[in-house]
Amino acid sequence: NAGGRLVVEATRVGADTQLARMAKLVEDAQNGKAAAQRLADRISAVFVPVVIALAVGTLGFWLGSGAGVTAAFTAAVAVLIIACPCALGLATPTALMVGTGRGAQLGILIKGPEVLENTRKADTVVLDKTGTVTTGRMTLLALHTADGTDETDVLRLAGGLENASEHPIAQAVATGAAARIGTLPTPEDFANIPGLGVQGIVDGHAVLVGREQLLAQWAMELPESLRRAKEEAEQAGRTAIAVAWDGQARAVLEVADAVKDTSAEAVRRLRALGLTPVLLTGDNEAVARAVAAEVGIEPRHVIAEVLPEDKVQVVKRLQAEGRSVAMVGDGVNDAAALAQADLGLAMGTGTDAAIEAGDLTLVRGDLRAAADAIRLSRRTLATIKGNLFWAFAYNIAALPLAALGYLNPMIAGAAMAFSSVFVVGNSLRLRGFKA
Repeated sequence: NAGGRLVVEATRVGADTQLARMAKLVEDAQNGKAAAQRLADRISAVFVPVVIALAVGTLGFWLGSGAGVTAAFTAAVAVLIIACPCALGLATPTALMVGTGRGAQLGILIKGPEVLENTRKADTVVLDKTGTVTTGRMTLLALHTADGTDETDVLRLAGGLENASEHPIAQAVATGAAARIGTLPTPEDFANIPGLGVQGIVDGHAVLVGREQLLAQWAMELPESLRRAKEEAEQAGRTAIAVAWDGQARAVLEVADAVKDTSAEAVRRLRALGLTPVLLTGDNEAVARAVAAEVGIEPRHVIAEVLPEDKVQVVKRLQAEGRSVAMVGDGVNDAAALAQADLGLAMGTGTDAAIEAGDLTLVRGDLRAAADAIRLSRRTLATIKGNLFWAFAYNIAALPLAALGYLNPMIAGAAMAFSSVFVVGNSLRLRGFKA
């Protein structure tokens, strides 16, 4: 820029970068308390006074039995040392720190300890189709025009209007049109109709591009030739897009979204974890069933032609049936459903709104990471519970020995230290978790 004026505005500083936000998520998760730890805290509130009372009782018993002051104090001190709740205090934070740290290494960000409990309870996983099960990269495959309509006009007007939209299907149309005719015109007016399509003014024409329902709202119907083309496209598992301008339906475009190579394996892994996969999409029934068949989801678990605002209602309906629902999504229109679900898993390759609404963020755009996240969360929770069990069991088993005078305070101190080392060592086993 040699002769002009350049103004640069920083819209985000270091604390707002993706890396900083990822670090903050991990830090918040490590500082929180799981439900199991909250239970341990309540037990400790009773356990500590009981141990103090037991130590005083032990002192009194041995003094009363004539064993001598030294023996009495030795037994009482041994009771206090062996019951020291160090291991209880380490049980949760060490497992959380190792588990969330290992998750971050694998591209799995756990937002908080309460998420761990929800992964254990989840029995149904709702999968958004576009961008989650599929690549989200649509391709324009075919174009069908009505009598008297020129293909170039369809590509110019539909491509120009769709180029103003961020939706994957719209971008596929715009990219395909630009590849065939070159530069696309800029709309003079543009509006997105959520779940239906787009409308606007291009080159002086009032253009509609989207579902057949969008045309119906403007009292337009597809001619028989275009209706047949639409049905054949949908039967083949493709998405059919109607194009109209100046009050008349002009064409049907065919686009398709490829299923990710890893999605079928991911669905198998989710099933192995005891989850029932449900495919949720705003696309038509035929396309949804074709994708479901490819990845191994049963037809009865396909919910298609759902408007963005209705995705929340689908999650609520499943919850009303008594299911604990996990939701995996990536788009702005998935954010509300992710927040409503018992467990929200947001694809890190998706929008900020979805990531903010989710409980777990999958930095990799790979659906298999969802299964890994649930496995890691469940294993972290199991480690926490194991730590708490052994810490309590150790105290309960050792307290009678100390009270009966069988434990020297030095040995009790060493044994207590070993219990803490055991808890830390058990937590460190999570470092070996494999994706």
